[in-house]
Amino acid sequence: MDANRGPNRPVSHFAETDYCFGTGSLVMRVDRVDWNRPVIRDGENWYEVEGIEVTTDGREIGRRQALVRGRRLASLPRNTRT
Repeated sequence: MDANRGPNRPVSHFAETDYCFGTGSLVMRVDRVDWNRPVIRDGENWYEVEGIEVTTDGREIGRRQALVRGRRLASLPRNTRT
């Protein structure tokens, strides 16, 4: 299994100013980033991400989509699935 998928993959933390469509910080295990279709917002590239939202203590909340500022995604590996 890909090390970046499943419950053991890294958790990403996004400040409220670094993602759209929610309030407060967002904590999630990112499954997919749509690198092929950036959205220009505030003069920067933003990308649609999908994954599992989790609480700060690691409990799963459920599936989540968000638009995230590109520079906050730089450390994530490129998708291995489409």
